[in-house]
Amino acid sequence: MKRVRHRDEFDAIRGNLAEMGQITVTMLNEALATVTSNDPAAAERTHELEARIDDQNRQIHEQCLQAMATPGRRGDEARLVTGIVGAIVDLELIGDYADEIATLGASIQRRPTSRILHRISELGRRINGMLSTAIEGWASDDLDDALAMRPREADLRSECRVLYDKLFKLTSVPGDGGVYVHLLLICKHLELIARHAASIGEQAAAAIPVPEVVY
Repeated sequence: MKRVRHRDEFDAIRGNLAEMGQITVTMLNEALATVTSNDPAAAERTHELEARIDDQNRQIHEQCLQAMATPGRRGDEARLVTGIVGAIVDLELIGDYADEIATLGASIQRRPTSRILHRISELGRRINGMLSTAIEGWASDDLDDALAMRPREADLRSECRVLYDKLFKLTSVPGDGGVYVHLLLICKHLELIARHAASIGEQAAAAIPVPEVVY
């Protein structure tokens, strides 16, 4: 009976982690809308979601501490808690970067070219898809998807750097330099978000119990 209670406790914590992850995905979408759609209301929604992420981080961290304070914890349970704590730290950092993206997007005074906006939108969409997959890894115990995070992150990082170089050159355009400095910073934040998303996937893979082999 005690082991069943332990399992229910960890399932509840993982459920809260998945909820925090989904809010982070929504928050990044709103932040990107601030940039690509020039939607000031999206910036306000982003800031509100950032406060919710901070609250969930504190809640889940407290749940993890309480879970580990219970006597009789197994090694795989300790590994799970360690992974959850690492994941919520990454999610909170992603929330911070998304909040900064919204702030930068809302402060852009002149619209950049549609081609540049499309590239940022597409890059953001793919990074957010990667984050969604990493979160699903915690809910589904899908080891293959969780382990695929780092190669995806490497590809996206390369694309970020290509766009970064393009934006850097555009900062010298008379009258538009400030716009592209903002977009350059947004591109850098997206690269960092991809890195943290990969970390969340790897933490999920490390926390998934390895099936026992019966001989």
